[in-house]
Amino acid sequence: MSGDHPDGHIDAALSRLDAAFQQALLRALVGGLDGYVSCVDRSRRILFLSRTRTRDLDEILQGHMDDFIAPQHREATIECVEKAFACRQPRSIEFTAMLATGAQEHFLTRVVPFLGPKGEEVALLITSDVSEPRRLAAELEQSVEFRRRVVENLPDYVIVVDRELRIMWVNRVAPGLREEQVLGARLEPFVAPEHWSLVSSTIQAAFDSGTIGYYEVEAYGDSETTAWYATRVVPVMADAKVENVLLITADITERRRAERTLLETEEQLHRAQRLESLGQLAGGIAHDFNNLLQVIEGNLAFAKQGLQDGQRPIDELDQAIRATERAAELTSHLLAIGRRQHVDSKRVELGELVGRSMRMLRRAIPESILLQYEVPTARHFVALDAPQFEQVLINLCVNARDAMPDGGTLKVRIEQDGPGHVLMSVSDTGVGISPENLGRVFEPFFTTKGAGSGLGLAVAAGIIAAHGGLIAAESDGVRGATLKVRLPCAPPSSDPPSHEDGSPRSPGVILIAEDEELVRLQVERILRRAGYTVLQANNGQRAVELFRERKDEVDLVILDVVMPELDGWRAYLLMEQLVPHVKVLFTTGYAANVLPSDYAARGARLISKPYKPQRLLEQVREMLHQQTPA
Repeated sequence: MSGDHPDGHIDAALSRLDAAFQQALLRALVGGLDGYVSCVDRSRRILFLSRTRTRDLDEILQGHMDDFIAPQHREATIECVEKAFACRQPRSIEFTAMLATGAQEHFLTRVVPFLGPKGEEVALLITSDVSEPRRLAAELEQSVEFRRRVVENLPDYVIVVDRELRIMWVNRVAPGLREEQVLGARLEPFVAPEHWSLVSSTIQAAFDSGTIGYYEVEAYGDSETTAWYATRVVPVMADAKVENVLLITADITERRRAERTLLETEEQLHRAQRLESLGQLAGGIAHDFNNLLQVIEGNLAFAKQGLQDGQRPIDELDQAIRATERAAELTSHLLAIGRRQHVDSKRVELGELVGRSMRMLRRAIPESILLQYEVPTARHFVALDAPQFEQVLINLCVNARDAMPDGGTLKVRIEQDGPGHVLMSVSDTGVGISPENLGRVFEPFFTTKGAGSGLGLAVAAGIIAAHGGLIAAESDGVRGATLKVRLPCAPPSSDPPSHEDGSPRSPGVILIAEDEELVRLQVERILRRAGYTVLQANNGQRAVELFRERKDEVDLVILDVVMPELDGWRAYLLMEQLVPHVKVLFTTGYAANVLPSDYAARGARLISKPYKPQRLLEQVREMLHQQTPA
């Protein structure tokens, strides 16, 4: 009969021991076991029992095994013992016993048949308490089940992919898909084609470097279902290398929709705010222009009456002219606010320009305010329309002055701001700007001072924007404010050679194209008084026809930019085909951005309406004196 060891080996080992030692060894082996050891004969009578928990040992010995087994386990235990005797091989049985305390314990009994010293069949029953291992196994199983339920019930999708980007496991599938469609399939068909490069490269990076990745893409369910997903890519390590990659994917479709709705709502709010600002702007314009029209109309009426009475109404005409100049200034401000003012930029050194302006500003700042200008140690070249930028500096400093009615410090500073920008800051120690007003200080006609037009900072913002810069206001709302202007640095100087020879020119022939009759007649009158011969056209098409007929006579063309039938720029292009390098002076009440950006490089000039007669004549003379390229 065979056991854990061949009988011959055991007999040989025991033969080396005397009877007393064998008895001691047996006692140690049996006593050292944690469980119960019993021995039964072929009829299942109990021959030996190592210990008992509640019964008397003499009561059990020579008793029948069947009498000491709980009824619910008796049949299975007897069957196990009989099978062990029948096949002469060890057998095991596990069962649960209810203790007197009500607690349950798990037991494992191993039945080992062997032959006694007289050749009789007996069996050793070794019973162990396996409650703790079973409890741990049950807890482990519950833990695994718990983790499985957690993963399966996550709102996110959990996907395991291999290096071939095949889907090895998923906790659940998207609507419109079945699990058998997904498992074993490549990931690519479930991702929108335009996003596949991002997805595959991110997963490959996780395999290659073991780094966690992230992407947001659009993916497919069935043929009619698409959704947006955010995925965290997590490498799964085994033996110090990445074995698989875990994709933890959240459906962010609703978030995307909410973000889109938020953007649309913000845009609607911005449109509403722009409309509100436009209404405020229109009201301010109407108010200021009505006042100016009142001055102009009243003084012209007085002048007319004075002429009829034989008087010389010089004062009335002067007041009317001053009102028109104020109207032109207001128009210039409005164009600046709308980023539509003509910008005649030249490369200037900002420190020198600000220094000159500060000397002029000292006369406008009361002595109760300490005016400080930190002269920069480095030179900062920028491309600026100098008069316009001086207006910005004046507006910022006047705003700072008005914030300090009881005196304080006004500081102007220039510094480099990164490799390609320069920063000018104007700081004061005044009353500060409240948080609710900080975002509105650049709105047209917005003012908290109770006086003034509310255009100063709006004009400054428009001019800076037209120069490609940024302007911002900072304040803690309690004391002081800083207005910062950030401008791009100008490239190194590359001034083109001058084509002017400085020689005087005699009056020539000038072609005017202007659709507004009153303006056209006024320009004609200015030019004729200066001795020029004038040809007139009321639109671009007629101007081209006149130029074609008399191109050999025409020295200069003055073109309004916006005209019916054919605008000024297209008329210029047609004239340029007839006479390369034709001299053209554009006029407009709009802005330089109604012309292509290369108009100046082609030799054309621009004068913005309204302009004074002297300014027009200066531009005309400069154009006529300019040499035509060969």
